[in-house]
Amino acid sequence: MCKALEDIKKDALKRGEKRGEKRGERRGTLMTLFSLVSDGLLGLEEAARRADLSETAFCSEMKKGGY
Repeated sequence: MCKALEDIKKDALKRGEKRGEKRGERRGTLMTLFSLVSDGLLGLEEAARRADLSETAFCSEMKKGGY
């Protein structure tokens, strides 16, 4: 039984790590897009499209990110 619990725990940790990696990648992508928009190198409409967000949602996330 202990082996089964250890396997379940390892599986849960792996899933958590993958979820964390995806969140980190998403955050990095958004921060890059925010920076490009802030520097005037990329338009808001295009950045929102690349982030798969509406312009309103992108602006909201940008404010949350400190831009």
